[in-house]
Amino acid sequence: MAKIRYLNRKSLVRTELLKNAFAGRFPTYAALGSRVGIPKQGPWKPLLDVISGEETDAGYPDLTFLVRNSKGYPGQIGFVATGGKPTPQQISLAKREVQKVIDLYCPGTINPY
Repeated sequence: MAKIRYLNRKSLVRTELLKNAFAGRFPTYAALGSRVGIPKQGPWKPLLDVISGEETDAGYPDLTFLVRNSKGYPGQIGFVATGGKPTPQQISLAKREVQKVIDLYCPGTINPY
């Protein structure tokens, strides 16, 4: 298995994602990165994949859907890169997954998708 950069910050990233979930916020990679000491360009995918897997394996919604790129969407949806412009299917998936996070952590928050 390849070494995952910033894996030593996984708990910090997860904590920041939880803070955002409870507050009903959807941070950009730049904003999240500034809070956890990771550049906005990451690489984020390997680290967020680990967090995503742990959350969903534990029966929780995928917190990583909260993080958005400068275009307003997650950089990956369903483990597939969006390239900045997700497909209608990816947007639908993101909307469903974000709603699960909202319903658990901050009911009443407006779903951005």
